[in-house]
Amino acid sequence: MTFRKELLEKYWKSFEVKSKEFLASTSLQGMKYIWNSYLPGWVQFYFGKIFIISVCVAINLAVNVFNKWQSTPVIIGFSPTMTSIQDIPFPAITVCNMNKAKYSKVANFRAGSLEYAMLQKTCFQDLNFTNYKSIKPRSKNDTFPNFILNVSHKCEEMIVSCTFDQKLLPCTDIFREFFVDEGLCCVFNFLHPYYLYKYSAPYTRDYTSSKGLSDIAVDWNPINGYPKHLPAGYYPRRGVGTGVSNGLQIVLNGHTDDYYCSSTNGQGFKVLLYNSIDQPRLKESGLPVMLGHETNFRLVPSSFEAMPNIRSIDRNKRQCIFNDEQELLFYRYYTRRNCEAECDAQYFYRLCDCIPYHLPLVYRNASICHVAHFDCLDRAELQIVDRESAACKELCLASCHDVSYFPDPFSIPFSQQGIRTTNEYLKHFSTDYIRTNLAVVNFYHNDNYFRSNVKSSYTGLTEYMSLTGGILSLMVGFSVVFIFELFYFLFLRYLLEYIHYWCINRRNRVHVLYPNKTQFN
Repeated sequence: MTFRKELLEKYWKSFEVKSKEFLASTSLQGMKYIWNSYLPGWVQFYFGKIFIISVCVAINLAVNVFNKWQSTPVIIGFSPTMTSIQDIPFPAITVCNMNKAKYSKVANFRAGSLEYAMLQKTCFQDLNFTNYKSIKPRSKNDTFPNFILNVSHKCEEMIVSCTFDQKLLPCTDIFREFFVDEGLCCVFNFLHPYYLYKYSAPYTRDYTSSKGLSDIAVDWNPINGYPKHLPAGYYPRRGVGTGVSNGLQIVLNGHTDDYYCSSTNGQGFKVLLYNSIDQPRLKESGLPVMLGHETNFRLVPSSFEAMPNIRSIDRNKRQCIFNDEQELLFYRYYTRRNCEAECDAQYFYRLCDCIPYHLPLVYRNASICHVAHFDCLDRAELQIVDRESAACKELCLASCHDVSYFPDPFSIPFSQQGIRTTNEYLKHFSTDYIRTNLAVVNFYHNDNYFRSNVKSSYTGLTEYMSLTGGILSLMVGFSVVFIFELFYFLFLRYLLEYIHYWCINRRNRVHVLYPNKTQFN
């Protein structure tokens, strides 16, 4: 017991001596006063207490900085430079007739027939489809999308006049027939399927011709933008300028005398504006266009860019995905809408063993839903937010690089009897026909430039070290030199003393064994 006590006292005295030496020589502020035996006790206590309080405050502030770094890794700011509307495409525009079927095509359908069942589904009407579970397509052309194609208004019937950048163009040269959740619609400035999809997409009719340079399709995406070398004319088309004359003007014909069923409670059209690589969802998000009115959509573009330094941040913390970080099954380019569309497609395929006509064919061998699947589709649509579907969509974060368009719509009714119209197409019809069947829609930019949003890291390693280093230096005089001092007194000094002690011991042992130096050598 006495030996142990003496050993502990020896080590304690050694520690006390070395601690006093460390505290007297360290670069930390106030430490030399704490264990100085030449100072009164109350002075040592005073500086000791101040040092402990300073360390606690410094640690608390440093932890707050670390927590903020972890909770807010990305900050969104404005780009220092303005972006021209000519650097981004004019928005993709989808136009849908609220009338889902021509009366002249479907008036003679008999209740209970196969065509009648498909008509009710086209018109979003409730019907008991249980009796049709065993029905299979009679041929390859006997499909639900082909039925919609046969009974719906075509693009050349709906869109009767098109003017872009003060040039009157054939509407079939700039609009494409396209299936969305509203049925057969017409889309303008949409990326060509060759660039958008990984393999051939059925039921996409490309009306754009290749007769002239104005119809050449090019690739575009929010990260790389347009190709460096462009033809004289191409699509997706860029924004041209501001005002109605530099935008897109279309004249729509509703053919109200051939109405059978409407997707809403009235007549007219729906439009949706989005970027050229997105999957449109028009049923719930479409904006109405009334017949007998001129409707204007002033475009307010917005874009998001991401700095490369946020790639190292976990995607769940930065809440965005780079295009090359997540590969989709059907689309070449990642966007949130494309990702969610694939989640919906997988959901319906899992429940009904088919995919609705307007969703991407995520599996090549998947079939398009037919009448036999309508009963399952109705049940699946009521619970589309099930656990698996919701979990899939939770992974569909926003794109780190994205372009969107916010329309500012307003409309005015057509002029009264006897007042001349400015559109040449309208001059061929009576005032009553124009008010009942036609609508004029203008899409145009209000400003030549806009400011992008830039996502960057809130604090990188350099900023974090600057903040925490500044706090610790302010409170206790902490510096990098102190780290090396601590390393020296806690480790390096003992290591050197041990090496020195070992060398002396070895030399003494050798001298005892070989007293004759010559013999030793």
